[in-house]
Amino acid sequence: MSRDAGSDLKGGAQPEASGTLRARIGNPRDVLAGLLFFAIGIATVIGASDYPLGTIRNIGPGYYPILLGIALTLLGGAIAFKGLKVSAEPADEGGFALRPLIMVVVAVVAFGLLVRPFGLGAAIVALIVISSFAGRDFSIVRVVLLCIGMVALSWFVFVYLLGLSMSMWLR
Repeated sequence: MSRDAGSDLKGGAQPEASGTLRARIGNPRDVLAGLLFFAIGIATVIGASDYPLGTIRNIGPGYYPILLGIALTLLGGAIAFKGLKVSAEPADEGGFALRPLIMVVVAVVAFGLLVRPFGLGAAIVALIVISSFAGRDFSIVRVVLLCIGMVALSWFVFVYLLGLSMSMWLR
């Protein structure tokens, strides 16, 4: 019995006839979702390119859509690239995860209810803490660092850069 020469390669990738490795799709759903995000991001940038950008202090109607389209394109590319990697872990069986759905919805609703009476900083902290329970691996250090970073970033963008008079904390 002869063994295939490429069967010893890690990840199960088989060499082509020329001896180079071929990439395999590790998680087709990630690749498809990533390509969808990428396409929506590109379409958003193209659609918003007719609107004026303005400046950072006086943003125009095209500033946010173009920024969102670029972010969506980058996110889609990263998700699609992640789906191309062959991992040792088995792919998701495709079940319906109820806990993450509930926790993220509760976090967004809590943010909306808390932002006016308690301020943006408290609402961001509540959003991050509640939504962190949606995942399987909870790390208090990661949650605290994320809260500090996001509150500082939101203060810097909304209060310092844009000059909005919004309350960050309960007065």
